[in-house]
Amino acid sequence: MIGREACEAVLQCALEIGDSRDGGWDTEAYLVVQNLGLTRFAANMIHQNVSHGNAQLHIRAVEGHRQGRSTTNDLSESGVAKAVQSARHNALLMPEDPHFHGLASPDAPSQVPTFDVATAEFSPASRANAVALACGKAASLGLESSGFCRSGVQETAVMSTNGARAYHASTFAGFLITVMSGNSAGWSKGGSWRVSEVDAGALADEAIAKAVDGQDPRAIEPGEYTVVLDSYAVDDLLNALSRYGMGAQTVQEGRSWMNGILDTQAMSPLVSIWDDGTDMAGWPTPFDAEGVPRRKTHIVQDGMLKTPVHNSYTAGKEGVASTGHQFSSGGGPLAANLFMAAGKDPLEQMIASTRLGLYITRFHYIRLVQNRGCVVTGMTRDGTFLIEEGRVSHPVKDLRFTQSFVDALANVEAVGSERKLCLNEVGFATCVPALKITGFNFTGVTV
Repeated sequence: MIGREACEAVLQCALEIGDSRDGGWDTEAYLVVQNLGLTRFAANMIHQNVSHGNAQLHIRAVEGHRQGRSTTNDLSESGVAKAVQSARHNALLMPEDPHFHGLASPDAPSQVPTFDVATAEFSPASRANAVALACGKAASLGLESSGFCRSGVQETAVMSTNGARAYHASTFAGFLITVMSGNSAGWSKGGSWRVSEVDAGALADEAIAKAVDGQDPRAIEPGEYTVVLDSYAVDDLLNALSRYGMGAQTVQEGRSWMNGILDTQAMSPLVSIWDDGTDMAGWPTPFDAEGVPRRKTHIVQDGMLKTPVHNSYTAGKEGVASTGHQFSSGGGPLAANLFMAAGKDPLEQMIASTRLGLYITRFHYIRLVQNRGCVVTGMTRDGTFLIEEGRVSHPVKDLRFTQSFVDALANVEAVGSERKLCLNEVGFATCVPALKITGFNFTGVTV
């Protein structure tokens, strides 16, 4: 961690260097500083412990309707000057874009206090203790565990000649574990900006229970089943919907699952999805890579598709305000702090109300088949169980599916009463309940 003053000094240096060169240019500087600690384990033993620190400065230079970018981790004055010069050179190589109207001129973002001292000071020894607790539980039952424990600090800062000025420091911690027997596996993960909220022992117990209960799985016939999706599987589903079309650029280019169904009742009235970068129940990031405050954005409200998320460029094309969702220095806008509304049914009740179906821990290897409807293919993994007459009867071998995730959310029959925070990477998280969905299409059995 280098602190606010040091971050702003680097950004100010970039703007002053830009201002001292030929006139007529605007400059935006976006800085990301990370200090990460990672402890990996396998076969119930730690096999890697690393500490990684990096700072990346992203420069955007604008001249008229042209823009160019460059990136450096050399934060010396000469390194910053070289990056500014490179961004300007790249801009001159670009054709004019009539839809680009310059850098954002954002309001000051809100301050979100997500820096936790205990998490920032969480040491390698503390991570090793968490791993030892989890591995000991697995080893005591003759099972093998693998996974990782991580913690760290991230700082982001933005400054531009158009008035952007923002800084945010946040901590994060995460624990992921896979537990395996000879023919089964169980899985769980947890994350938060407070390490005190990541319970390695409880996560190990969860994965162990699924590995034990999942032994000696049986093959079942593919087909349509009612499914009860654990929060992890719902996290996978929401991640796919985000990647494949919640951003306005994909909508404007006609390659989003939202195309043709905006402002329609395309999903169950039980489904509400929104993005909120300031909600303390998630992993808050109060502004985007342009320094624009992240606005709470209702993407799906009571099953009605409302709007994708915007950056300043996509918003400018439609004459609307940016929602503050430029996730990184390049690419389109991305919904990265997603929430799904909880329902009224405990997980146990969703299972008890199912005559014949599947309880699924998570999905794996999800790949897009068709944009319209967000049709994807993938597999179940690490804990798949048959439900018969309202109870989990026995484990089943993993299945491959081909399914429209839009149709899946249209077929939601019940929503879990509790939500789980899933931190997928630094800055990308979901807070989601379990779901009960009818008519989920399985096409084959995995080997």
